[in-house]
Amino acid sequence: MKKINSIKLMFTFAGCFLGAGYVSGQELWQFFGSFGKIGLVGMVVAAVLLSAFGIVLTRYVQLTGISDMDKVVIKKDIKSLRAVFVFLEVFFLFGIFVIMTAGVGAMLEQVFGINPLLGSAVFSLLVALTAICGMSGMVTAFSVTVPVLVVMSAVIFAVSGTKNGFSNIAFPENTNENPLLSNWLVSAVVFVSYNLFASIGILTPIGKEVKSKKTLYTGIIGGGVLLLLIAFGIMMTMAMNPNSISAQLPMLAAAENISPVFTFIFAILLFGGMFGTSVSSVFAIDEFVKARFKVSKKVSVGVIVALAVLAFAGSVFGFDKLIGVVYPVCGYLGVAALVLIVVNFVKVRKENKIQQ
Repeated sequence: MKKINSIKLMFTFAGCFLGAGYVSGQELWQFFGSFGKIGLVGMVVAAVLLSAFGIVLTRYVQLTGISDMDKVVIKKDIKSLRAVFVFLEVFFLFGIFVIMTAGVGAMLEQVFGINPLLGSAVFSLLVALTAICGMSGMVTAFSVTVPVLVVMSAVIFAVSGTKNGFSNIAFPENTNENPLLSNWLVSAVVFVSYNLFASIGILTPIGKEVKSKKTLYTGIIGGGVLLLLIAFGIMMTMAMNPNSISAQLPMLAAAENISPVFTFIFAILLFGGMFGTSVSSVFAIDEFVKARFKVSKKVSVGVIVALAVLAFAGSVFGFDKLIGVVYPVCGYLGVAALVLIVVNFVKVRKENKIQQ
């Protein structure tokens, strides 16, 4: 594929984290909005930490040339630990694909009246076709969807503010009841942890393709800024529409309060977030299979098709309460992975300085 420049890296990094929960507002409200105004501080802290850890991970890959996600986390050849990590990572990535597929089916039925099974089937097919194109397909998908997400979230915020009054922005007092998220700082750290845990397999092969240190820094910091801008637009929109907070898809409820046109716009917004996250998850699993087992292109395509079929089958059952339970649990597991990556990075930097 063509060289990844800072703009493409920026969109790709941001796109890794824009799943259904993020764009719908459900995830952002549970992790930040439920703590009141202080949750906005947590949101900024999370964006900074996402960028910082993203830089550490991709810079580590640059310095070492390691392309296997398990070796990035567990440097020593401890096969049992690597196997556990790979299982958790692949399971989580596949679970995300299943959830996105189910979410698209439900959303298309709610907004357009399309049979959810048909919607999920078409979605999983589109994801598979994009993932088959490899990294170039994923980067191209993000280069299209992420700018649209930024613009649309800003438009919905502006129109909602014009209709409801920007002066009506009001965050409730701390309403958080999730024992896994005891305060806004813990919530911010867990948010960063599970998002990066799910993205290790995505960012590792990307780090190999980013040759310049400057490109890495500007791209990832830019991606962090984009994530913060989208989050800000979504959070402010929900704060102006308090009745939407209790909805399964808060931003959809907020869009419905504006007009059918904006309901349609939000549907595109949500679809883009789900699509990008699904493509990156499938791409990460496929990259791991190719690197570990040295399979042919034909086998790789078979793996992607199998993932799409299984995701469609799993989407029939759906997954409730994922954001409030599974994400925090994976976040706590991911803390260990992030600590190991930082330790590995520090050691490699010391080794490089000694050699110089």
